[in-house]
Amino acid sequence: MRYSWLYLIGVLGLCGAARTGYAQETTSYTRPTLTFPDPVYVLNSTVIINGLLPKFTKKETQEIKQVMVYKGLDSLGPQAANTQLLHLSPTGVIDITSAKRVRSKSFAQVGRQLGLRAPLQFAINGHLLDQQAVATLRIAPEAIGQLHVLLPTPEQPITRVDIWLVLPSKTDPSKHAPGTIFVR
Repeated sequence: MRYSWLYLIGVLGLCGAARTGYAQETTSYTRPTLTFPDPVYVLNSTVIINGLLPKFTKKETQEIKQVMVYKGLDSLGPQAANTQLLHLSPTGVIDITSAKRVRSKSFAQVGRQLGLRAPLQFAINGHLLDQQAVATLRIAPEAIGQLHVLLPTPEQPITRVDIWLVLPSKTDPSKHAPGTIFVR
């Protein structure tokens, strides 16, 4: 009788240990349906720098030679060399020309760093990039806010890497008097 109680307690203890739950990784996520109202910032038509823009010093800001805004097909004008920037973001691209150099990685290097093998499909803020943009553009590590990897499924046979850029910093309201109007 005594051993049956011990046996019962032992079996219940094993059952309780088997039911211990562990945190599970999500196998998928839902992408937001809205687009970010902020444009993508690019340095010298090659490096995405969204997270680095506020870190420009006053001297580096004064050394900016040119700023081009791309929004839609008609914004290119005579500069047909920058067609990869048109398909980078549906909300627009701001291309800054400066002598400043930043550390950057190619999209292939980002994929290798994640341990992924080709073929890969890349997206910026949920917007798919074409192969020309993936081959020619680079991204600063400070510009990457989040990375989401979607493994292949029967509906999508290619691994997709969604790169969500760092959101621009908000202004500190304590620095400005109440009622100050900001013009963008």
